[in-house]
Amino acid sequence: MKKACAALWLTALTVIGLPVAHAEQGLEKTHIDIATVGAVMDYLPVDIAISQGYFKDEGLEVERSMFPGGPKVLQSMLGGTADFGSSAYSNTLTMAAKGQKVVAVALMARYPGYVFGISRRGQAKYATLKDLAGMQLGVTSPGSSNHLVLDYIASKAGVDLKSFSVIGVGAEAGAAAAVRQGQIDGLISVDPVITMLTSSHDLKVVADMRTAEGTRAALGSAEYPEASILTTADFIAKNPHTVQAVVNAIVRAEKFLQTATPEQVTAALPVAYQLGNRSLFIEAYKNSRPIFSADGRFDASGPTTVLNVLSGFDKDLAAAKSRIDVPATYTNRFVDAAAANAAARK
Repeated sequence: MKKACAALWLTALTVIGLPVAHAEQGLEKTHIDIATVGAVMDYLPVDIAISQGYFKDEGLEVERSMFPGGPKVLQSMLGGTADFGSSAYSNTLTMAAKGQKVVAVALMARYPGYVFGISRRGQAKYATLKDLAGMQLGVTSPGSSNHLVLDYIASKAGVDLKSFSVIGVGAEAGAAAAVRQGQIDGLISVDPVITMLTSSHDLKVVADMRTAEGTRAALGSAEYPEASILTTADFIAKNPHTVQAVVNAIVRAEKFLQTATPEQVTAALPVAYQLGNRSLFIEAYKNSRPIFSADGRFDASGPTTVLNVLSGFDKDLAAAKSRIDVPATYTNRFVDAAAANAAARK
């Protein structure tokens, strides 16, 4: 009789969408904090998972902390303020070079999604990438992933990285204002601000990493994992069921992005994403839609490509390259389990 009741109970949990493994074994934590950059395209799966109730379906109460760039996200996570970081995969490598064990547990953006362009102020003195010398260029924050990508693009063109200055302008309205008010000569950023600036002809595109072709042209490979869900190896060891619940929600959000219309995606997001222009955001989403992972999985060649690209000019990564265990910086364990759980519920 007890076995029959238990079977019925587990069946009921499956029907209402709760993962059976979590119901049986329990979450180590039910309240989690995810640190992330502001309302930018690469991190849509986090907001979709919140707005659509996917985290709640996993038994999680999520608090989201917002920061201007990746370094602050990492600082929050490593300092114990946040449990997870929604940030660039490359941060796992830069932390590994410093002896910190940060692991990407789900991939959200398979391409960087970055666009580098020259502002109206900079266009008069720009002809080729070599003209970056002497310019002031905007990034989300110094030391961020898009700063590193900018450095790679410049170094590949033979530009001395000390010959131009970098200014942190954030990734939202502040970045747009810096371009339009003539404060910077160029900007590397993501949608929706990029579509806003290119639509108004305030920014002329030099490198577009929102597609496989554009990523290959800028970075030498189309395999360049970017936005990811990060946490520490220690947190994974202590809270595996909580990590699985987070990844389940993120993968479910990725499936939503694969099937929903741009209008449905826009309706599911906070109004802050739109930067005051709903129709422009819809266009920006269409422009960036190719970046999103469909299943959260990392291809084995991608992380190695990121390390090879960044260590080509980053002295700290170059010095640590031979001792960085690349497979230890990411895992497909949780996304594979999420896929198996989803298939079992069908």
